[in-house]
Parts: sequence; structure tokens; C-alpha cells
Amino acid sequence: MKKILVISLLCLLVTVCSTGTANGKPNNADIDFLLIPYNKVLTKLSDEYGISMYVPEKNKEKLLNNIKEITPKQFENQLRKQYKESLKYIQESSYSKGKYNTPNYIPNSNAIIPAIPLY
Repeated sequence: MKKILVISLLCLLVTVCSTGTANGKPNNADIDFLLIPYNKVLTKLSDEYGISMYVPEKNKEKLLNNIKEITPKQFENQLRKQYKESLKYIQESSYSKGKYNTPNYIPNSNAIIPAIPLY
């Protein structure tokens, strides 16, 4: 009877100890689960502004580390502010104005142009 109890406790101990990740870092499922509220904010702002906001797969853990101290509401306010700031730097293209200027070509040179070859 004692052996059965010891073996079952040993199995229980092994099971409990092996449920964590090997290196202590969260796996992708944990990261995706923790980012759900923030992804909802990204989806909401994408629909509202008519653009695509998303987090690339390789940057999800970095984003999680950067935003773990802020709430989804603070995250939303920060993104709104950044988006409005970015609009200042977007210039209208000449295509939207109906104009298209051909590029100016470099004229031929009659002199020798010194150049250093790059090996």
C-alpha cells in the first residue's frame, strides 16, 4: 500500500513539475491569449481609420513586454495619438492630384568622372 502511495505521489510530482515551459518563457499560445484585449483595440482602430493595424508574429513577445504595464484603454489612447501624429508626415502623392511629372535624367558628361572601384 505504501508503494502505491509513493508511486502515485511521485507521478503527481513529475506531472506538476513538467507542465511549465522548459526555459521559463511563455509559449505562443500564452502570448496570443495575453494579447487578445490589445488585438481587439487594433481591430477597432483599423476599422475606424480604414487602415490595417496588426502585430507581426515575430514581434508579439516584444509588444507584450512593452505593454504589460498599461491597460488596453491606455494602449488605445496611445495608438490614437501616434496615428494623428503620423498624419502630419504623410504627403499627398502627385497621382492623387492628377499630375505626373517625368523624372529628370542625368545629362551626359564630357569630362571624366573620377570613381573608386569597390571590391
